[in-house]
Amino acid sequence: MLPSASERTMTGAELVIASKAMLKVAQVDGIHPAEVDLIKAFYAGGPEAATGPSFDALLEAAAGELDVDASAFPSAGNRELLVSLCIITAYADGVLSKGELALVRALAAKLNIAPSRVDEILDGIKDQLLAKLSHLPDAASVAKVARELG
Repeated sequence: MLPSASERTMTGAELVIASKAMLKVAQVDGIHPAEVDLIKAFYAGGPEAATGPSFDALLEAAAGELDVDASAFPSAGNRELLVSLCIITAYADGVLSKGELALVRALAAKLNIAPSRVDEILDGIKDQLLAKLSHLPDAASVAKVARELG
């Protein structure tokens, strides 16, 4: 089962850390405008957008080391949600690269999320992405996208 953002509420501090983590994933193979747009929309929708650091400040901070600790996310659901958000960010440019996946897996390990659970989250996201294409009349194209997703 994929963690659902609608069932979770991140604190302002968690939102900032999540945004930085998403930016770090986006930086792995060069930030794509679609990734930036996704992260900006995520951050703008939270409570910290009005009172916390600016998005540009987050972008600058994400250039450094990302030190995420499981204790920053007391809820296991929010830790899994963070991993999901990072995977979705990686896919925003159309490709989840090996480097992006390695960073997501390293982040998940720091958050005490088992590799098998990361695989489940990843499979759930792939399924959701494919479900959005299932209405297309060209099944061959959908199958091609499925192969590209892994």
